[in-house]
Amino acid sequence: MRILDRYVARQIWPVWFWCLLIFVFLSCLIDLFGHLDEILRYHISPGTVATYYLNFTPMVIVKASPFALLVGASFLTMQLTRYHELLAMNASGTSLLRSAVPFVFVGWLISAGMFLLNDRVVPRTSATYERLRQQVFRSGGPGETMQQVAILDKLNRIYHARALDVKRRELTDLTVLEHDWHNRPLKSLYASRAIYTPHGWLLLYGTIYRLDARGHVQGNPEPFVERLIAYPVTPASFLEPEAKPELMPFGQLRLLMTRLRHMGLTNLRSYEVELWSKLTMPMMNLVACLIGFVVSCGLQTRGHLRGLGMSVWGGCAYYLAVAVGQALGKDPVLPPVVAAWLPHLLAIAWCVRRLRRPA
Repeated sequence: MRILDRYVARQIWPVWFWCLLIFVFLSCLIDLFGHLDEILRYHISPGTVATYYLNFTPMVIVKASPFALLVGASFLTMQLTRYHELLAMNASGTSLLRSAVPFVFVGWLISAGMFLLNDRVVPRTSATYERLRQQVFRSGGPGETMQQVAILDKLNRIYHARALDVKRRELTDLTVLEHDWHNRPLKSLYASRAIYTPHGWLLLYGTIYRLDARGHVQGNPEPFVERLIAYPVTPASFLEPEAKPELMPFGQLRLLMTRLRHMGLTNLRSYEVELWSKLTMPMMNLVACLIGFVVSCGLQTRGHLRGLGMSVWGGCAYYLAVAVGQALGKDPVLPPVVAAWLPHLLAIAWCVRRLRRPA
């Protein structure tokens, strides 16, 4: 990296950090005012409140970092323009596309860091945050019926049900796939209904299949009308934050999808969108940083605040495109991989095209 690149890159970090700090502070402050009535009503201790916001902060950092980087890149670009530093770069033969290298480099580094934070830290802290929100603050509880629930237990079994009736503690169309410790399938069980009782799960109208190492059925299926099995999961297990795809680490979600495919399930669009989003969402830092630079340097003769405002509008349009892409991926409109990657690739292509335009 050239001296000029290091000079620009060193100026991005502090602006991004202070913008991120402000966004995190405002998010926690707004959330605190929203929960103030519950804190006073239920006499929640300051230690519990502090634990709640400590586990809330990593999730906010991941979500706010792209916007903080957008504002930071835009502000820095307008500073370079104001003091004619960007003009001096262009006069020395450095094109706008080459001038964007330090912004891309910093965006890439922050994207990598946010991926690690989102994959290693956020699943644990978000689980604690959700548990405190539901149990201590008594808000955000599940509805009466949940669709397409799945969970892995500690004995290497996967459970999938078409629906969970929370009030009646009943599963519909339950499939259980058992694996050995080498992840080879052993047995598959299907039950049209599964009712949780104090003695275990009462399974109704189902079939048990013995499987070989490749997942092929061995012998004759074993049908049953009623079967009581003490599985180490309860209806509450399906409601745990760890069972939600958006809170799972990348590797765990990929393993869950592999197991669900072994069970013969093909409609995994929501899981696939979440899986690809875990890769593409951290990349929003890189794209947002590039958008901030491109929009601001394109308005270098139209005022300081105008460049910052137009960058914010460009970032909002980018955020909207990402949200629409995810929605189209979960509906049968676009393939999940296309829906997850397309908004980011289009934004990068637009930025590169703008940078290649003659000054």
